[in-house]
Amino acid sequence: MKRIAISLVLLLVAMLSVQAQTDPRQLMREEMKKRLPGQMFHELEMKDLEGRTVKLSQWAGQGKYVMVDFWASWCGPCREEMPNVVSNYKKYHPLGFEIVGVSFDQRSEAWQAAVKQLGMTWPQMSDLKGWQCAAKDVYGVYGIPASVLIDPKGKIIATDLRGSQLGQKLKEIYGK
Repeated sequence: MKRIAISLVLLLVAMLSVQAQTDPRQLMREEMKKRLPGQMFHELEMKDLEGRTVKLSQWAGQGKYVMVDFWASWCGPCREEMPNVVSNYKKYHPLGFEIVGVSFDQRSEAWQAAVKQLGMTWPQMSDLKGWQCAAKDVYGVYGIPASVLIDPKGKIIATDLRGSQLGQKLKEIYGK
C-alpha cells in the first residue's frame, strides 16, 4: 500500500511538471523574462525597408541608447502611440537616441506605407511573418505596442515605455 501511495505521489508530481511546461500562460511568462531589465539585448536579423539584411547589433550596444519598438501597421494602439514616439525621437535623436522599429506586419506594402504616413524616420526591420515574427520568441512579445530600451553597452534598462513614461525616461537620461 505504501508503494502505491508513493507511486501515486510521484505520478502526480510528474503530471504537474508536464502541465507547467505546456501551460500557455506559464510559457508566456517564461518568454517575457527575455526582455527584463538587466539582461543584454538579444540579436535580431531581418530585412530593412529596402530588402537588405540588417542586424539589431548594428545599433544596439554601439554606444547609444536604443529603443527597439515592436509594432505593426494594422495595430491601432501602435498608431495612436506613434506621434509620441516621433516627437521624442525628434527631440532626443540629436543627443544620440536611436530607435529601431521591428514590424509584425505580413505585407511589405502596408509596412512601408505606415512608416511613411506616420513619419517614422528611424531604421526599420521585419521578417514579414506577422505573429510568427522572430522577435516574438526572441523578446517574448505577446502584444504590441511593446518596446525595450537598451543602454549604450547593450543592456536592457526599461520595457514598454509609452506615453509620458518615454519622455520622462529620456529626460532622465539626457537631462533635457
